This record gives sequence, structure tokens and C-alpha cells, in this order.
Amino acid sequence: MIRRNHPGPAARRGVTTVEAAIVISAFLFFLFSVFEYGRFVMVANVIVNASREGCRYAVVHSQDSTAVADIQAQVRARMGGLDANFPDLAITVFPTNSPTSALSTLNPDDPITVRVTGTFSAMLPSLPFLPTTFTIRSSSIMTCEGN
Repeated sequence: MIRRNHPGPAARRGVTTVEAAIVISAFLFFLFSVFEYGRFVMVANVIVNASREGCRYAVVHSQDSTAVADIQAQVRARMGGLDANFPDLAITVFPTNSPTSALSTLNPDDPITVRVTGTFSAMLPSLPFLPTTFTIRSSSIMTCEGN
């Protein structure tokens, strides 16, 4: 008879702990990645909505003397405090057909554009080969109603 030596429980001591640490680390990385992606989608949606609402405000108030500042304030208000997360947030308002013209030169049915651009920064550290910042842009174009 051939007798085989199988390592007993003492030889595998600690293997379960190492395996659990590896699996838990991978699971937590996946879970936090899902949260971070959800945050990115939410912020992108907020910027799209803010540019649209700013453009809706612009089509009615384009002839006001403080139109650009008011439109930018409207966009920031629609961001619900998320504008503090974007130190480089740029809100530009211009006539679509002639970007260098003033808003007061718009006639009814002329298009007006509100563009919002910002850099999204991830809250959690990423893998070395993945970027941690993304540029988010949104533009809304509507026709002017005021004159």
C-alpha cells in the first residue's frame, strides 16, 4: 500500500485570510467604482440641465442690460451648489450666428447659445492607467423671443 501525505489544516493556516483580503479588496474597488460612475453621470446630467435652463432664461431676457451676468447666475443656481466642485467652470452666452456680437443685437427667432464647461474630478483614487479628471461640456441652443 502506498501511503500519501496530505497537508493537514495547519499547513493551510492563513490562506483563507489572504483569499478573503483579495476578494474583499476587489469587491470594494468595484463597488466604489460604481458609486464614482454614478456620481459622474449625475454631475453630467446636472450640467446639461443647468445649460438648458440658462438658455430658457436667455431666450426671454436677452435684451436686459445685465443679461449675461443674470444668465450665468441662473445657470449657477440651477447647478444646486455643484458649481463649487468646478473651480474652472466656464459659462458662456452668445448669439449662435455671430459669437462676437452682443446679446442686445438679437432679433426674434435668432438662435442663442449657452455653453457650460467644467472639469470633473474623481473623489476616489484611481488605477495609474485611468484618468482622474474628465471635461464635461454642454451647449444649449434656442431661438430668441425678446426684442
